[in-house]
Amino acid sequence: MQDFNTTKLENEKHSRTTQVRHGDALFDLIERASVSLAVEKSVFLRTAIAREAERVLERQARHVLTAEDTVVFAAALNTPPEPTPRAKAAMRLYRDRVVHAD
Repeated sequence: MQDFNTTKLENEKHSRTTQVRHGDALFDLIERASVSLAVEKSVFLRTAIAREAERVLERQARHVLTAEDTVVFAAALNTPPEPTPRAKAAMRLYRDRVVHAD
């Protein structure tokens, strides 16, 4: 087996199924890849699906800012807006209701 590491999910009991219809070209691609790695197609597919799902979720969990976005974001953090009348009223209500114990 070449440089092929299965995911930690490969140790789970394989009791669920997902059906995917695909064409001949994808079938041939999967077949060639699994043969070249000397693994069963099911192992190859489970690993490929798990890796891609983890990659998608990792990408979605982060916000990547452009250089321009970074400047705008930093400026917003460094110069917060003046509190609105509604925010000031909420602050007064909070101070009236909350007693700080030292």
